[in-house]
Amino acid sequence: MKKKVLYECIECGYQSPISYGKCPQCDNWGSMVEAAATAGDAGKGGLSPQAKPVTLKEIENLEIERHITGLDEFDRVLGGGIVPDSVVLIGGEPGVGKSTLLLEVSGILAFKSKKVLYYSGEESAIQIKLRANRLGIDSEDILLLTMGTLEDVRSSVEDKKPDFLIIDSIQTINSKSGPSISGSISSMRYATSEIIEMAKTNHVTVFIIGHITKEGQIAGPKTLEHMVDAVLYFQGEIKTDLRILRAEKNRFGSIDEIGIFQMTHKGLTSISDPSLLFLQHRQTPESGISIFPTLSGLRSILIEIQALVTESPFVGNPRRITVGFDPYRMSMLISIIEKKLKLPFYKSDVFLNITGGMTIRETAGDLSIISALISSYKNIVVPKDLIIIGEVGLTGEVRPVTFIESRIKEAVRQGFARFILPAAQSELKTIDNVTLIPVENLYNFYNKIKS
Repeated sequence: MKKKVLYECIECGYQSPISYGKCPQCDNWGSMVEAAATAGDAGKGGLSPQAKPVTLKEIENLEIERHITGLDEFDRVLGGGIVPDSVVLIGGEPGVGKSTLLLEVSGILAFKSKKVLYYSGEESAIQIKLRANRLGIDSEDILLLTMGTLEDVRSSVEDKKPDFLIIDSIQTINSKSGPSISGSISSMRYATSEIIEMAKTNHVTVFIIGHITKEGQIAGPKTLEHMVDAVLYFQGEIKTDLRILRAEKNRFGSIDEIGIFQMTHKGLTSISDPSLLFLQHRQTPESGISIFPTLSGLRSILIEIQALVTESPFVGNPRRITVGFDPYRMSMLISIIEKKLKLPFYKSDVFLNITGGMTIRETAGDLSIISALISSYKNIVVPKDLIIIGEVGLTGEVRPVTFIESRIKEAVRQGFARFILPAAQSELKTIDNVTLIPVENLYNFYNKIKS
């Protein structure tokens, strides 16, 4: 086998026979490191015994029997439970609770007589045992492997035949036969490829923990995310107890679902009523606040939108800062306000925050965001029992939104009674004891808010 030297960027995976001071692909300085590459025969063609083609008609229609953990929010994000033989990549900031989440899931699976092999390249067996004690986990069906190599993991899988394999983390696992630098792009790519092959061959369901970069993406090449079946992000402010699990990719379910957890001294608890959680801190009504029922998969969640509009000290270059919302869309909405309502936002700094670590990715929240902006700018308080829903077009028209009945029913359950909504959807006959206020355009809406 002939060896040659390649230089690889540790940030993006770009490879070159020449060492550059700055990576030509991602423009990072000092990120090119030496990586050994092998070149040889590609081998003769042919099909392995397991790679014989079959017709689509010959394949039996089998219903996938998912593993239900009982950790409801976790099952929800995965599409209704864990799919057998799948490979799931979970990313998140250090300390957010990724290891705690998967150890808790391991305990639940072990309680259901499933064997779990837990590999950790970051913690000792004693450290994992201490966390397990805190979570109330003590099972003979959880096997620990620490500080081993990829070959040790493969040997343990073939010997112990676990139902589930936890890799904590992909950055720490090394191989005797693969790239020698643990945590490098090529090492992670090689390890992930081997783990996927291991999962399919031995019928093992795998969860892989991955660190994230300063940009909030899972460290390593994007090919890692393409190789696995699902990519989840575990997020939350470490100083608070709220955690959110999101799916960025899921071959077996929706990516619109989110799971909401509360971190306690006994582990993670699923939040069955997130709307109540996000609204529990509401005090007296203030200007700049609007409540919006966002759609998360098949359920609606009430979230609080906060806006602050102040006179800008930067003449001609006001600040536009958003948390949890697309800054480009906010700039567009501000331009519509200026054009249609003649409000000079160009003189003001604008800050927009979606509370609780939530995000709004749908256009149905346009009108609610505009109401928060106008409320702060004009110091108008939005009534505490009022919900505002609607997409806003470039000409200022208020457009219909999807699943409006589901949104209204969730708001009614939380005690809201009045709704500003698109005029095209004002004839709802299935909801009683609510006041529907239809608006056709932004000017019409502004007059309703002022009154």
